[in-house]
Amino acid sequence: MAKHSQTLQLQPELQRTLHQLAAVIGSSATPLPWLLGGSCGLLLQGVQLERSPRDIDLYADGPAISGLDEQLRHSFALLDGPELNETRMYRSTLSHYQGEDCAIELVGDFEVRARESYYRVHVDRTLYTAAAIVELNGHTVRLMPLEHELIFNLLRDRADRYEAIAEQLRQQPERHEPLLRQLIDHNGFHPQLMQRILRLAGLQA
Repeated sequence: MAKHSQTLQLQPELQRTLHQLAAVIGSSATPLPWLLGGSCGLLLQGVQLERSPRDIDLYADGPAISGLDEQLRHSFALLDGPELNETRMYRSTLSHYQGEDCAIELVGDFEVRARESYYRVHVDRTLYTAAAIVELNGHTVRLMPLEHELIFNLLRDRADRYEAIAEQLRQQPERHEPLLRQLIDHNGFHPQLMQRILRLAGLQA
């Protein structure tokens, strides 16, 4: 589990909202498992992106969703949700909030169906303990692991994201291999996609 402290690549308004977010959720007497994902999480882990983040993406599972929603709506304006949102590709419990500087999206119980594959994001039982940690405003925030980000962006065909993530993973493929293979084993990926995930990460398929 790596620790990071820089927020230099994030825009000032995103930094301000992240600091406020960390203080709101981090000060809870009963901490809930959640992860900062999306482009903010990638930048904080050193992944080079073509575009700056436009909002903040949070991920959680099960009972943590309603608890986080309750905490967030005390300090941010609730725009909608939490409610079940389902498309051809995605299924999640989704809610949106507006901070003073930018928007926040809370994604719960996230599932992806694409490329003849199925992927269920398990924050609490798999990804939370593998997360890198960043310190914001005196509070620790856990970042969505890059192994998940590789799979998710490959499933949605975001080459601009998964190629940059894969470049980062290939710097230390042996460190990322256990979680990557665990995610592959616990989900339903098409064999060709499975091989591509491993090759992109610099691992033997």
